[in-house]
Amino acid sequence: MMRRSAPSSADKLPEFSGTGIRPARAAIAVTLALVAAILYGVPARSSGHPITIEDVLDLTSIDQVTLSPSGGSVAIVLQRPARPGEVFGRTAYEVDPSRADVWLVSLATLERRNLTQGAESAAGYWCATWSPDGTKIAMLSTQPEGAEPRGGDNVRLYLWNRSTSAVVRLSERPVMTQTRYGSPLHRLDLRGGPAGDAVHRCSNEENAPFMWLDNHRLLVVMLPEGEVSGLIDEASRPFRHAERTARALAEGREPTVTAVASGAARMPEAERTSQAELWVVDSRTNGGERLATLPIYPFRGELTVDVAPDRRRAAILATLGTIPPEPGARPMMRYESWMAEKRLGFVTLAPGEGVQWITMPADAPYPLELFGWSPDSRRVALRARASYGTGITPLYVASDLDRSIQRIGPEGLWVDDASAGSVDLREFPTFWADEGRLLARLGDGDRADWWLLSLEGKYEKITSQWVEPLPALRRSGTGGFFALSNGRLVTLDLTRRTFVASSDPLPEGAALAWPRHPQSASPVILLKGNESEEGRVHSLVMLDRAAPSERRFMLPPSAEPVAIGPKRDLVLWTRASRRGLHLGATVLDDGRHRDLLCANHHLASVRWGETRLVEYEGSGGQLRKAGIILPPGYLPDRRYPVITWIYPGFEVRNLDTYFLHPHLPGIYNLQLYAAQGYVVLIPSIPRTSTAPDGLPDYTGDVLPAVDRLVDMGIADERRIGVMGQSFGGFGVYALVTQTNRFRAAAAIAGITDFTTHYNEFDRAARDYPGIEHEKSINWEITEQVAPGFGISSFEDPDLYARASPLRYVTQVQTPMLLIHGEHDKRGPMTQAESFFYSLYRQGKTARLLRYWGESHALAQSPANIRNIYEEILAWFATYLGPDGDMPIEP
Repeated sequence: MMRRSAPSSADKLPEFSGTGIRPARAAIAVTLALVAAILYGVPARSSGHPITIEDVLDLTSIDQVTLSPSGGSVAIVLQRPARPGEVFGRTAYEVDPSRADVWLVSLATLERRNLTQGAESAAGYWCATWSPDGTKIAMLSTQPEGAEPRGGDNVRLYLWNRSTSAVVRLSERPVMTQTRYGSPLHRLDLRGGPAGDAVHRCSNEENAPFMWLDNHRLLVVMLPEGEVSGLIDEASRPFRHAERTARALAEGREPTVTAVASGAARMPEAERTSQAELWVVDSRTNGGERLATLPIYPFRGELTVDVAPDRRRAAILATLGTIPPEPGARPMMRYESWMAEKRLGFVTLAPGEGVQWITMPADAPYPLELFGWSPDSRRVALRARASYGTGITPLYVASDLDRSIQRIGPEGLWVDDASAGSVDLREFPTFWADEGRLLARLGDGDRADWWLLSLEGKYEKITSQWVEPLPALRRSGTGGFFALSNGRLVTLDLTRRTFVASSDPLPEGAALAWPRHPQSASPVILLKGNESEEGRVHSLVMLDRAAPSERRFMLPPSAEPVAIGPKRDLVLWTRASRRGLHLGATVLDDGRHRDLLCANHHLASVRWGETRLVEYEGSGGQLRKAGIILPPGYLPDRRYPVITWIYPGFEVRNLDTYFLHPHLPGIYNLQLYAAQGYVVLIPSIPRTSTAPDGLPDYTGDVLPAVDRLVDMGIADERRIGVMGQSFGGFGVYALVTQTNRFRAAAAIAGITDFTTHYNEFDRAARDYPGIEHEKSINWEITEQVAPGFGISSFEDPDLYARASPLRYVTQVQTPMLLIHGEHDKRGPMTQAESFFYSLYRQGKTARLLRYWGESHALAQSPANIRNIYEEILAWFATYLGPDGDMPIEP
């Protein structure tokens, strides 16, 4: 039950010496470098080496940084490199927390300790959360104990105690965990407690399944015995079901059928939902008490548990399933939770009563989200809607005392979203101003304003004087509210019921940098200005003064602030650069920067490709920017082959752009291709929607960028390739039907036929009784987001066909490499298979790679990542090398 961590300051962070290339692959790396030197004129140099796929897989990353309440220590969740001996396949490798450890760094002595030592058993530790008194850290772990397999078989709750330096399993029960990476399953939304109203989070990828109620007790969402946590269950469930199916077929005694149904045949709720359990766990005794059993649904909506300020009660908003479609009604989806059918209830944080479920009004049967408790812990605010197809969401208040619900606000107005996205990332449109009043952003579909609403029915609009209403408000942590508008800080004076703009302008380009999460309240905020070579100007603004006061300072270039010391004397930041990964602190009194933790030292020996910005004229004569990466040792008197990386909807604005980042994972680190002698081109393609008459034409934004490189003497116009992933994969499929300019193409995880894409099941949707058809959200994305047809495929199949590359496959002349994963949630492998088979029947040049068990990111296994990279290089070497024989046509 107990693991003791070594309290020695000699604990070492993952260090990387030399090139980071393992001996087994050193010869391959040298050979590829020699090939690049011979084919593309990349000179050999003795200092450093071009980046390799092994360098990329050797990267470690910081998953979470948490200051202790006193500010004396920092808990850091540090992900280990993707090396042999680890367990893979649970999620995309770069975000997998089951390969992480919790480190502790003293700000006074800089002593650092690995508290968990997970590599010994291939275990992960993450979601490090301090107790309010700073004496303990609760965390999640896959640590195996007893006869459990290496790497663990579930996720459980663990505790580190400062007094003993021991890490202890608090419960044998599995913990409900939210999965990571794109449309997560089992979403969680735990709020309240000592940390305030913000959603409790493990990282930017995952919300926490627990919170501290006080210095000793934790509120935890557990699973019944025998269930498997989402982190491990999501990827393994299809394989477990396949094994059971194979056994059933061999034995011949049990049918292997699964059933889904709709309309009047829809299955009862009990057959469609699973259960979770709400527990209070005492860290002093490792004992716990079950408070209630809650229905859970793995897709779309979240399980909300909102603890009241007095910590005696919690409001529950549990997802039961997807709202059934209504005949003739068009669904309204602003984010995935809009499709969720939910139930509102209250629970006492003591065993015995269970959940007291609330009956919603007949005109608003579908609650959507909670907006927190009143300060006196008597009521919660929420919004709800009447039907599947409406975006009108009036504001309501539910009483915990008499279970009553009343509508609040003027007739004809409803809650208006300040921003889109999941519940933990959106700006809240409603707050409690005090025990009897709400501050809400209400609109009628044309304009939205902030209103002050009393429970007695008195309503006052307080932004009438604003030509452009404030889009979002944040809590100040002092009972007040603030916003940024037109380069100034705006605060709300509740006494005068008006907003007041600061007299002094904020730094140029000022944007909120901390708190990072919209619902977090703090009396101190951090604003960031424009970046310069010396760094970025930041402003620390104190909101708990008679008038807000400001303190300006510099952080290092590309530094991202992650925490402010409780004494407001230092700022913690992370920085991922070509020299490595750094967690640092800036002391505000003297502006000194000091490193607390450094990793990825092997990057310092990498010879990087130079990045540049290129301006060109795109579609409609619009001035665009493209990013380029030159091969290491680039010679201006040579012309180079070009790999064009495309992603429709992505615009390059500066060199800090996403696709130029040196720490990108796996095959998406574009420096890898520059290291092999290619110039990498990333054009801006601002349009994402389809053309009115069919397939979007991306040639107007891509080909002029290629021409610009040719005109600059950089590109060899005979050796131009194109590649992209996801929507970029779709873009590649589209481009090769519209132009023969590219000598070779690689389409990764792209869509080729929107008609079938709309209706297809998620191929990983196995063993979800009665709801397997509800796992995919691709119909919603296709209909309402991108391309955004606004109509279903069965209503206008020809529209979908006209916008699909498959319809124009006879026009393809470019040799194509098609890559797709078996469990791609954004589109089944049939998308690539259909396109390939059409090329095959025409006798055209194509190669299809199907990666079994792989996801949309194609990053579950390091072996697959290496293989995909090698396949891409081999494909482009064949057709972009000097001996390639593909004819170039205009």
